[in-house]
Amino acid sequence: MVLVSGTLILSVVTTQSQFTASRAAQSDRTITPLVAARAADVLDDHGMGALSDFLASLDTTLHAQAYLFDDEGKEILSQPAPPEAEALAQTALQTDDTKVLITHGKKFVARRTIGSTGSRYVLVMGTAVESAADALRAPLETQFVRAAVVFLIAGLVCFWLARHITAPIRHIRAATHRLAAGHLGARVGGSAANRGDELADLSREFDHMAEQIEALISSQRRLIADISHELRSPLARLTVALGLTRLRANPESVSGLDRIELEAGRLDGLIGSLLRLARLESGSENIGHESFDLGALVRDVVADAEFEAQSLQRHVRLLRMDSCSTSGNRQLLASAIENVIRNAVGYTPEDTSVHVTVENGTGNNSGFAVVRVRDHGQGVPENSLGDIFLPFYRVGDSRDRSSGGSGLGLSITDRAVRLHGGTVTAENCPDGGLAVELRLPLDLKPTEKKERDLTTDGRVSR
Repeated sequence: MVLVSGTLILSVVTTQSQFTASRAAQSDRTITPLVAARAADVLDDHGMGALSDFLASLDTTLHAQAYLFDDEGKEILSQPAPPEAEALAQTALQTDDTKVLITHGKKFVARRTIGSTGSRYVLVMGTAVESAADALRAPLETQFVRAAVVFLIAGLVCFWLARHITAPIRHIRAATHRLAAGHLGARVGGSAANRGDELADLSREFDHMAEQIEALISSQRRLIADISHELRSPLARLTVALGLTRLRANPESVSGLDRIELEAGRLDGLIGSLLRLARLESGSENIGHESFDLGALVRDVVADAEFEAQSLQRHVRLLRMDSCSTSGNRQLLASAIENVIRNAVGYTPEDTSVHVTVENGTGNNSGFAVVRVRDHGQGVPENSLGDIFLPFYRVGDSRDRSSGGSGLGLSITDRAVRLHGGTVTAENCPDGGLAVELRLPLDLKPTEKKERDLTTDGRVSR
């Protein structure tokens, strides 16, 4: 707007100045000789008094200070004349042309003439030179109207131009957010891709990229689901064959058959996890809208995990439980939280505890319930914190296959929480161990917050 306004003002000043200069030059060529001839006639016919009155009238009509010089360069009325006017009069006596001198913000115009008695005279008129600021001189109301019109027109043009240029960017940004949130069908399309500029090319390239990503991820999901289904049939036959073999097995074969049964059970659990992950990825898992007490759900999961952890010389402690509720699939969220706690139990050393807290979020977590699970193990390398939620990802060292599990638990947790509109993050604690936080949106009607401190045996103390 400043650029447009400045351009308009500059154009007005330039054109106005050019018009004023052209008008002044025309006036000098036409009016000055007439005024000079009239001044000479007034002096010759009516004397000094009439000449004084006539020159004074020029100040009123033409806004010019006029001086009349004789052929010797002396001012007729003996009034003090500027040195520039005297010098210009001497020059004009030598020619029949109109002479012009501009100096110090004033313009002097001189013209030689002959009176009715044949005497030669030179008329010199001095006027102020109109500046660029004078071209903009106008009443205050007019200046306000000019400014309002300029800003209104410039503002509308700039607003339309900005919206026109940034419209495809807004569409691309919205599509990027949808794609990042897991909506693989997100496309820019529409008018943004039908324009003829570089932003339209970018929109089309984005849509092409999104199509390739959707095809690759869909293919991966179908592959996982198909493999899982195909493995179920031979596994079922293997289980039946194992049962028949046990009927005819001798005592020496029992240990080998037990080992086969154990591995078959692990394989069945892995296939079940794969199928569940495939359902979560495809969005076919129904999360529902059941409202339930998240604190009570975590308390039940902690109780079950504590029972199992005791056999491994470990413990699970619920240190804080704020009363808060969320909505969704209760069983799916219970499984997601259980996966995180089981994972922590597997990596915390013996004779240590896994600490669990449930809090109503504040600050950046306002509107969310935060479930925090912390172990006392060796933690995870910083560059792998975001990768532990990928399917089958293993960090190595202490967190390898020897610790058990299929590498799908945290992946299922991540998908389940995101389906409920939440997020899962992991961080290393300063004094050792890994902390995993699950952020879940609170229900529309949150219950009253009640903080409960727990004793060391896991019972709630009010």
